[in-house]
Amino acid sequence: MEEVIKYFEQLEARIATLEAEVAELKNRPLPEPQVVEKVVEKVVEKIVEIPAPVVEKPIEIPESRDTEITKEPEPVIPETPEVPAVEEEPAKEEPAVEEPQETASPKAAVYGKAVDDIRQAISLGDRFLYQRELFGQNAELMQRTLTELNALSSFDEAMEYIGKHFQWDTESNSYQQFIVTLHRRFG
Repeated sequence: MEEVIKYFEQLEARIATLEAEVAELKNRPLPEPQVVEKVVEKVVEKIVEIPAPVVEKPIEIPESRDTEITKEPEPVIPETPEVPAVEEEPAKEEPAVEEPQETASPKAAVYGKAVDDIRQAISLGDRFLYQRELFGQNAELMQRTLTELNALSSFDEAMEYIGKHFQWDTESNSYQQFIVTLHRRFG
């Protein structure tokens, strides 16, 4: 798992470098067409140079205090012995009795399964998204914020904390996604 995370971090760093190079190129006066082609070739060469991760053995995920990974056991389907077919008389139809179904809260249907730790509700891709767009590439700030949000007791307290400490664009998709994650934590 660390190899994959390192790979994505290298990839993000490389993308940031390339974005900076592109921004620098945009600010320069227009050179002759031959020079532009050479610069583009160099940028393309650098993009191609990013090595793919090599995984020689299965990745072992160590148990951590921050996240708990649970795997549901696979259902066991007992084998049923074959029974010779016997013609039966048509049974009298009895009124169907509806079995009570578990009722999930409306919020669970909208936001997803509730979690005890916000980190459990954040996928790897979302973690990179939030770190980049909400926390300004500051992984430490993001981890500290998630820890403090987990310690709060309600969604309203979490929203108050965010409003007090951050000036996020409430219309952005990353902000909206993060709020859905908070709903999963606080219900």
